[in-house]
Amino acid sequence: MIKNIIFDIGNVILKFNHDYLLSHFYQGEHYELLKEKVFFEWELLDEGKISLSEHIEKVLKTLPKNLHGPAKSLLENWDYYMHKIDSVYEFIFELKQKGYKLYVLSNMPMHFIERINKYPIFAEFDGLVFSAPINLVKPNPKIYEFLLNKYSLVPEETLFIDDTKKNLDGASRFNIKTFLFSNNVNELKNYILTL
Repeated sequence: MIKNIIFDIGNVILKFNHDYLLSHFYQGEHYELLKEKVFFEWELLDEGKISLSEHIEKVLKTLPKNLHGPAKSLLENWDYYMHKIDSVYEFIFELKQKGYKLYVLSNMPMHFIERINKYPIFAEFDGLVFSAPINLVKPNPKIYEFLLNKYSLVPEETLFIDDTKKNLDGASRFNIKTFLFSNNVNELKNYILTL
């Protein structure tokens, strides 16, 4: 029986799309160059190996001066354009009312975590684990171990929802049930009913 449900954030709770984010800051002829450079080695931010200011410095060195403004603005403010996925928000409240324990496990840089309070939805969760503060990213097995141990979760009573198969495969190794989310909440609801 499932008692605990773990959610990823990007493209599960909040929309995270490179083109959508970048379009708010730049739409000129060097769009593809800017996208390539800004998001290059993003995983180092997620893993907490570099700070936002260090990443900005590295990115600006790879770009012509006329792209410095939009690159810096995007990197400092992208999280304001991660809009909620309404159907998932509603479902989170439903699950909470039904008595499920809810958790987040997400690859996220410190910059996002420091502004987490602007998303009241995360107050509904019983626990949050982000990659940057613990220097571990999915699908590293240690991040799943960390979450299970921190909240004393029984893997067989736990479901993990993510939009990336390799992250789910990492959780499966611990006997955690998994669901590949593709923006269809009804599919997710039906899957939970089968459990």
